[in-house]
Amino acid sequence: MYWKRILVFALLALVILGGGFITAQDKTAADPKREPDQLAIDKLTKEMIQAFDNRDAAAIASNWSEEGAFIHNDGEPIRGRAEIQKGYEEFFRTLKGRPKLEIQSDALDFPSADMAVKQTTLRLKSDEGEVVASGRQDAVLVREGARWKIAVVREWDREVGRDASLEQLEWLIGTWQAIVKDREVTVTYERDKDRGFIRGTFTVKEGSTVIESGTEMIAKDNAKGVIRSWLFQSGGAFGDAVWSREGKKWSIDVHGVKADGTELTGTVVYIRIDPNTFTWQAVNLALDGEQVADTPPIKVAKQQPAK
Repeated sequence: MYWKRILVFALLALVILGGGFITAQDKTAADPKREPDQLAIDKLTKEMIQAFDNRDAAAIASNWSEEGAFIHNDGEPIRGRAEIQKGYEEFFRTLKGRPKLEIQSDALDFPSADMAVKQTTLRLKSDEGEVVASGRQDAVLVREGARWKIAVVREWDREVGRDASLEQLEWLIGTWQAIVKDREVTVTYERDKDRGFIRGTFTVKEGSTVIESGTEMIAKDNAKGVIRSWLFQSGGAFGDAVWSREGKKWSIDVHGVKADGTELTGTVVYIRIDPNTFTWQAVNLALDGEQVADTPPIKVAKQQPAK
């Protein structure tokens, strides 16, 4: 499996190296009839990203149904392929610089034979990798002949720096643990004495043997209004990341370099379940530009102090 070579720059650093998990991509194998549809929708998503990065409003609109609708921030719908194309043309004229589009697929369901419902997180990134805008979408897709088309999109903006405060990460303070197969990952987060940083230290064990360890520092970037983190592993790998929050979901856009020089990019997703539990997942992963399968969500539990 690909993730036997992955270095993850966040909590649970190397827990996914053990392999043998069912990934989001593998789930389609349980319903082989839907695998071609998922592949077709993935292809449509890539076409939309390419058209956006080319600022090609006509190509974007061509992926919509003739009477499709676009609803932004609960405003008045823009209806019809021609009007949607005009809307993108106007948007591109107001867009500063040449940010690129990233689409993170959060969920895909097929309620009927010729309909799909897709939930995504959108990010615009500058050439330096900064997240300059972010939003979420709920989309309904329909099959028209041999092609999938976008029928309805509801999109909501979110302010990238809205939650850029370390106080929003106070829930991380403490010791957390995850056990997957024969690996045990333990990480402890604490505020430094001046409360300017959150410091994390972690170990990965196989049995009683520590096979990896490292340090993570989390801070607010007051110049950019975002939360950043930096991670250093004992084997010589390192990485940095930008954090953003939407409700109980944290998305962490990571970039790192393994000890052998391989570059990793992707997004780590934390979803809080309750004060003592959250799930961890890595999505949109690439090693030296080669796509890697998403990991499954992994349960992480807070360790309670001994009484």
